[in-house]
Amino acid sequence: MFIGEYETSVDDKGRIIVPARFREVARALEGPVGFMMTLGEENCITIYTPNQWKALQARVSSVPRNRESGRRLCRRVYTQAGEGVCDRQGRMRVPAPLLAAAGITREAVVAGVGDFLELWGRDAWRAYKEDMLKTRVSDAEEQPWCPPSPPTS
Repeated sequence: MFIGEYETSVDDKGRIIVPARFREVARALEGPVGFMMTLGEENCITIYTPNQWKALQARVSSVPRNRESGRRLCRRVYTQAGEGVCDRQGRMRVPAPLLAAAGITREAVVAGVGDFLELWGRDAWRAYKEDMLKTRVSDAEEQPWCPPSPPTS
């Protein structure tokens, strides 16, 4: 399971360092550390292991394509997709169009979100995280499986 968040930076070749902990999880799940990525929600890039990508493909393929929203989803997922492989130093190239679409320039955050990763611009992540933490009580009320907020003193 991918958990936690780690700051990284994008080098001049469009590479990030995938944190060692995340590489270990991916290697334990599937062997060699290769990923598939696409534009995610809230201006981030979602990063999947190959088997997780196959599961995403199955879900996307089940969406009816006789509606514009279904066709748009397929186009968004697949036309914005790219592959990445970690080198010996843990660096992985992220396609420039994905970085641009997500507004990621130099400073970034790789966040573990359970069974996949997200890549955010650092400032965008900080702003999103601040808002997310402010709304956790209302989110817990809407989602009964969310853990309760800790008591305030």
